[in-house]
Amino acid sequence: MVVWKEALYVAGIPQKKQKRIMKAIEKKHPVKGVYLVTAPSNEENCLEYVNANQILQPYFREKEIVVYGLAGSEEAAQELVASMLCGTYAATGDFRVIPYLEKRNRGKAGEVV
Repeated sequence: MVVWKEALYVAGIPQKKQKRIMKAIEKKHPVKGVYLVTAPSNEENCLEYVNANQILQPYFREKEIVVYGLAGSEEAAQELVASMLCGTYAATGDFRVIPYLEKRNRGKAGEVV
């Protein structure tokens, strides 16, 4: 199951296509060139980015995937993660990204990079 955070970071995807891409991902349809910035599967990592089609694999069917960002290419995903890390460090002085993003999600809408 995919959980989209309200304050979703977006890079490299036109606003008109965002909802359509999100619905396709929720319906488990393949999408071309889209990457998701997610909470890490390993607690020692800050964030992960994966090709959206990777979550179509059987391993992910029973997993809850929390999505903090949506990117239109791998390069855009890398830049988005870097921006999220820098923003977290600037705001908190620490690299604990997920607690910061959860707090941020309670307060306001996302950013478009």
